[in-house]
Amino acid sequence: MESATRSARNILTGLHEVMASKNHAQGKLNHVVNIIGEALSSEVCSIYLLRDGALELFATRGLNQAAVHITRLGLGEGLVGTIAENVETLNLDEAAAHPNFRYVPETGEERFHSFAGVPIVRSESAVGVLAVQHVEPRKYEEIEIEALQTVAMVLSELIANADLIDEPSARGGNETGTISLTGLPLVKGAAAGVAIFHQPNVRIEHTVAEDVEAERQRVYSAFDKMREQIDRIASQIDFGTGGEHEEVIATYKMFAYDEGWSRRI
Repeated sequence: MESATRSARNILTGLHEVMASKNHAQGKLNHVVNIIGEALSSEVCSIYLLRDGALELFATRGLNQAAVHITRLGLGEGLVGTIAENVETLNLDEAAAHPNFRYVPETGEERFHSFAGVPIVRSESAVGVLAVQHVEPRKYEEIEIEALQTVAMVLSELIANADLIDEPSARGGNETGTISLTGLPLVKGAAAGVAIFHQPNVRIEHTVAEDVEAERQRVYSAFDKMREQIDRIASQIDFGTGGEHEEVIATYKMFAYDEGWSRRI
């Protein structure tokens, strides 16, 4: 467990350095897969991004470099496609035993047994997959998976700002045709017009804090303040009479004091 914690810490420290660098997006992705592979002692770390409706191998450590920007998997195809389609995490000690396993010969991955992958999510949809592979069968520790999920969260901003992925309309949305919307009328009657979908162009330039320790202390302080407020509310006489409100507060308190949840944050 201590080794896994150290590996996760190394990944996040390395990620901070990569995101703070002036390198271009492809260079940062290439650096990220190397950092993760070394920290987890995994022979393979790969990033697949959703482009033109398919998951394209965009960066890799350990697979055949000639397959980069060549290998493409459909949603639901293979383990990577399954992760993207279901927006789920997979952690397998024997990848070939999974019913959705698919061998991709051009990548040279036939000798790897272990596989773990997390979706790169944006607007509640998977826009890519971050995956690691290992020669020997092994299950990755929970804290290692959590580190991969954190990296995926940061990468989602990087790749979106660099325009490396499909726009939502290119992923099969209802951008054409007739749809019905139910709303609250202010004035009775009928009207005709043009509906315009507005998506704010919010560009996040700084995804990692410049002063990590200062931000860490702010998080600790926020947890303490949150717990104090919840305890104060729960101790008030109005909340001691039973009922659904008391159950809601108890649920909030359960989250507030959950060390696994706070560690992930």
